Amino acid sequence: MYFNKDNPQWKFSENQYLTDEEYYQLTDDYNALTREMLHVDFRDINEKFYGVKEQYSSPEEKERKRKLGLIYGIIGIAGFIGLVLLLIFKQLVIFGYCACALLIIIGITVIVTGRGEVVESSSKAIFNRLMGIGMTLGGIIIGILMIIRTRFSEAEFFILLFVAVFGIAGLALLLITVLRLCSGKIIYTGEVTAECIGYVRCVNSEEGSNQTRHVFIMTSPLFRYNFEGVQYEAIYDEFVAKRDADIALGQSVSINVDPKHPENIKSPSMTHAGGSAFMIFMAVACIAVAVGMGIYVAAGSAKDMTVETEWNPMIDKLNGDEKVSLTKISDDMIQKTYVDKEYPSQEWYYEVATVAGNEITKDGVRVSFDDDSFCYVITTDSTGKKPGDKCMLFYVIDREYLDYGKGYKIIFATGDPEVFQYTGSHGAYEG
Repeated sequence: MYFNKDNPQWKFSENQYLTDEEYYQLTDDYNALTREMLHVDFRDINEKFYGVKEQYSSPEEKERKRKLGLIYGIIGIAGFIGLVLLLIFKQLVIFGYCACALLIIIGITVIVTGRGEVVESSSKAIFNRLMGIGMTLGGIIIGILMIIRTRFSEAEFFILLFVAVFGIAGLALLLITVLRLCSGKIIYTGEVTAECIGYVRCVNSEEGSNQTRHVFIMTSPLFRYNFEGVQYEAIYDEFVAKRDADIALGQSVSINVDPKHPENIKSPSMTHAGGSAFMIFMAVACIAVAVGMGIYVAAGSAKDMTVETEWNPMIDKLNGDEKVSLTKISDDMIQKTYVDKEYPSQEWYYEVATVAGNEITKDGVRVSFDDDSFCYVITTDSTGKKPGDKCMLFYVIDREYLDYGKGYKIIFATGDPEVFQYTGSHGAYEG
């Protein structure tokens, strides 16, 4: 693609090998540029961050387009907030239809324009259009599932949504990878001799674990060549993730170009074995997950599954629902989660008791109960149950304290009756 000298991320150099001083200078400039974006009008980001300068016929046209950009930005932010609120307040049907419409609109836009990023080669449009087809197809399939959702149980419906997402993503990745591997015979069919006149580098970053960010250098030689009587100066359509270039300054090499857009040059990263293998692995993994979940639903194994979330009771109250959906707790859950780990050979019991008081200690909040046969519990939740509130208690008996008549019920788990519902068979200790 053309080397845009106005792009502040692209740094030109005649050094084939990057020194440590140049490396740190590149990363410092990149970090400064990203910090600067926090204070830039979002309508100017394309120019400030990518060096893309808009053409206006007059100052009036510039102002009109800037106002339109501001309006579109506000509409986009409002739409995003609306989707989040729909999801929070469990208006899942409306959220689903809105998300489908958004996917279809974005997908069709990418198919028509062929653009997926601000800075990219025109030859890359074919890859973008494939992604646009995948997004559009995904929106249509999810929309159809929304329409016929009553034919499935709740769990089956959500699993089928994942089948659609993983299946389409896997097929799109596989198709794009195959197309990249065959790009030399499909897109970049022209071959010319070019001279390396310098190197263009930029910084890329990835988010790591524990809120860390990894930065790495992307490099492309700057080539000068003639194609059908026209001279071009261009860089790879996709930078190579390396600090140093494999081509020496002034060296003449054979490159593959797109005859329809001669400024586009095939990059070695397009057919790199490691990158292609990883993309194929991800594609196969997505397809395998989709097929596995599809078989699970087709076999009827998901019919009796339920979908519960911890925020159901709170949202039900805000929505004014009289019937609150409680998370069910079974004997098997208590046995495996607590008893088998702490009291494997003891009988355990269940009661609902009233909180007597909370006392803040150095170890946490000490909670006691009106029934003094219960031992107190220590919790780190300072906003927990207050005196007079009900609390679900799961406990075992300490035989050594039984004769004292106090503190012999050792609590190993608690719960909120407004959130959880115990469905097991265990009851209170009767002596």
